[in-house]
Amino acid sequence: MSLTSCAPSTLRRWLAGLLLAATTFAVPAAPLVIAIGDSTLFAPLQLAAQEGFFAAEGLDVQVIGCINGRRCLKHLTDGEAQIATVADTPMVFALHAGHRFEIVATFGTTPRDTALVARTDRGIRTPADLAGKRIGVVRGTSAHYFTNVFLLVNGVPRDSVNLVFIDPDRGAEPLLRGEVDAAGLYRPAGPQALQQLGPKGVQLSTLRPYTVMVNLVAQPGLSQATLLRMLKAAQRGVALLNNQPGRAHELLGARWKVGARNAAAQLDGYEFHLGLDQNLLSTLEAESRWAVREGLVENKAVPDYLELMRVEPLRALDPRSMTIVK
Repeated sequence: MSLTSCAPSTLRRWLAGLLLAATTFAVPAAPLVIAIGDSTLFAPLQLAAQEGFFAAEGLDVQVIGCINGRRCLKHLTDGEAQIATVADTPMVFALHAGHRFEIVATFGTTPRDTALVARTDRGIRTPADLAGKRIGVVRGTSAHYFTNVFLLVNGVPRDSVNLVFIDPDRGAEPLLRGEVDAAGLYRPAGPQALQQLGPKGVQLSTLRPYTVMVNLVAQPGLSQATLLRMLKAAQRGVALLNNQPGRAHELLGARWKVGARNAAAQLDGYEFHLGLDQNLLSTLEAESRWAVREGLVENKAVPDYLELMRVEPLRALDPRSMTIVK
C-alpha cells in the first residue's frame, strides 16, 4: 500500500508513530566540556561546577580538571573541551603557535599569584643575588612572564641568570630538592615552598608586580545563548566569593584539602569580577613582544587580540563590565 492511497487519518497515525520512534531513539546532545584549572586563580569556576551553577543556567556540562591554565587551554586546542580557563600568558603562546579560540571574558586579576622564591643557603637574599643562579619556571605560563618582569624591574640582566624549564606536575619539588636555586611559583606552590624550606627560603620582593589576568576562552562557533549561560554561571561563582566569603572559603577549603582559614589566605589579594578591558589587550600585546624578543615563539607576527575577543555575550550580560572598544 502506497502512502498516497492511505486515508488521511491512517497517514497521520503513521507519521505520528514515525516521529515518536525518531524521538525515542534520538542520541542525546553531548555535554559542553569545560576545562577548569585546579589552582587558586580558577576558584569562581570551581565553585560554579561544585555548586551546580552551570546546571542552574540550563547547561549540561562535563568538567575536566587541569593542573594549570596552560593544560586547560591544550584540552581546548586539542578539541577535547569547548571552553577553558586560562591566564594571559598561555594564550599568547598558543596563538603564536597557530591555534585559534575566542576570548570571552576575564573573571579575575591579582598581582600576588606568583612569587619569586629563593634558597638562602644558595646565597640569595635580594634580587641582585640571582646573578649566576638557576631559576626554575614552567614554560609558557604566567609564572614565566612574571619572572621576566621581576628580573627587568629589579635590574637583573636576563643573560646573567640561567632559566630552567620545570615540569608543572612537580610543583615546587625542583626548588625543594635543590635542582634550582630559585623559582617563579604561582599559588599554592609558592607559599608551600616557603613553608617547607623554613629558614632556607625567602620570597624576594619586587618593585612593580605583574598583574595576572585569568580568562574564559571558547572554541570558535559556540552559540551566543551557550556563552551567555556560561557567563551567568561564572557570575554566580564570582558572587559567591565576593558576597558570601565565609561559605566560599569553607567550600574551597574542603576542595583544596586545606581548611577554610588557609583557603582564605590563598585567596588574599585576588579580585574576582567579569569583564573585558583594555588592560588585557595591553598585557597580551606586551607578552607577545617579549616572547618574540626572547626567541620563545617561531611565528613572530603579533596576533590581532582585539579581533579574537568575543564581546557580544558579556555585553548582553553587563555592558558596564567592558572597557574594550570593538
